[in-house]
Amino acid sequence: MNYTQIYSLPNEIVNDFVADNNLFALFKSPANILFVDNFLFNIESYKDVFSKYRMSNNIFFSCKANKAYTFLKYAAIAGCGIEVSSLYELKDALKFTNKIIASGPGKSNEYLKLAILNNCIISVDDIEELKTIKKIGLNSRIALRISNLQGEISRFGINKEQINDCLKIIKGGKLNLEGFSFHFNNYNLNKRIKAIKELLKIIQKNKLDTIKFIDIGGGIPINYCSKSDWENFVTNVNKDMFFKRKKIRDFYPYYNNIASECFLTNILEKTIENLGNIQIYIEPGRSLLNNCGISIFKVEYVKELYNGDNIIVTNGNVNCLSEQWFNSDYLIEPKLISLKRHEYGKEYYASVAGNLCLEQDMLTWRKIKFPFKPHKGDYLIYLNTAGYQMDSNESMFHKIPLVRKYFVYKSRNCYKIGDDQENDS
Repeated sequence: MNYTQIYSLPNEIVNDFVADNNLFALFKSPANILFVDNFLFNIESYKDVFSKYRMSNNIFFSCKANKAYTFLKYAAIAGCGIEVSSLYELKDALKFTNKIIASGPGKSNEYLKLAILNNCIISVDDIEELKTIKKIGLNSRIALRISNLQGEISRFGINKEQINDCLKIIKGGKLNLEGFSFHFNNYNLNKRIKAIKELLKIIQKNKLDTIKFIDIGGGIPINYCSKSDWENFVTNVNKDMFFKRKKIRDFYPYYNNIASECFLTNILEKTIENLGNIQIYIEPGRSLLNNCGISIFKVEYVKELYNGDNIIVTNGNVNCLSEQWFNSDYLIEPKLISLKRHEYGKEYYASVAGNLCLEQDMLTWRKIKFPFKPHKGDYLIYLNTAGYQMDSNESMFHKIPLVRKYFVYKSRNCYKIGDDQENDS
């Protein structure tokens, strides 16, 4: 079999936790474990970059990347803002802070009013939305989201050709234009740098002295694996590597030459001379959640099919790991952990399925090489799932309850473990 292995980059906190088999008995699987210490470390890494360029803590955690209250709480404790995209996210975020950017299309009047009354920044998605905010008649902090910078056409935001129309609406009202924003649906570093410079020219041309920031959104890539693992996979990927010879073309870039805080450093390095007093804001989701979560499933049984394919059936399902919803696959190897003794000498190849009555209910389409044949009651641990994996597409299909989240942090070499619902306050 043409097989490539893709291992998660080592992380001491996660590795120590996974290595302690006694901990798994504390959780009813399936379960999602959140690592607070790594979340705070990632925040500090971005803070350090902003400090180097004499900027404020301009981090707004994009909470759509994970629904946990734990991350809202600790983002606020670390002095970060929160970027929300719905009325419901806003209500949750306001339990912890009002340093908030309210984004998203189709904002209801209730959403807009709640954001305005709590002094949040509203990222305006459309000129009609701007008119609605003006009709509300209250002092409002706004940023105009521009959709077509650097030729990146999007269904979100306002065309840059409409900026003058927006400025006419803003003039004489209670709308305080504080910034501009954009968000590219890619990970292109140079386009973001050029987009910032393009907005700076627009600001200068229109003599917009009130502009305080440019919000570049998210899309900051992270590295899940080593460069060699990723390049080996890209070179060798083919249909034989997947169950039912499934053809998958699109994968998240699991390795990037410039990632995480280095991505921000490059942006600031190449724009700082042009910015003057204007600050750069970021809305990281995935990159703040790097190494901040694992997902635990139990093996129910192994199914060996007539064509030679093997399937590990778990007590999780496709709603617990979101990559498959985008006709892709989550490529990081799940770890197989057994609390019993098994025969370790014989490798075993299998894909991983869930417990739904759907043909497409696969946690991993790719055939994974395990050190032994799994048995009922063994654990499968999926690493680095906090960002857009563990809960983005969760649902109560078959009325199965949603997977519980537990937060973990270390205190005096001991684990402090709690239910995420405890932080709903």
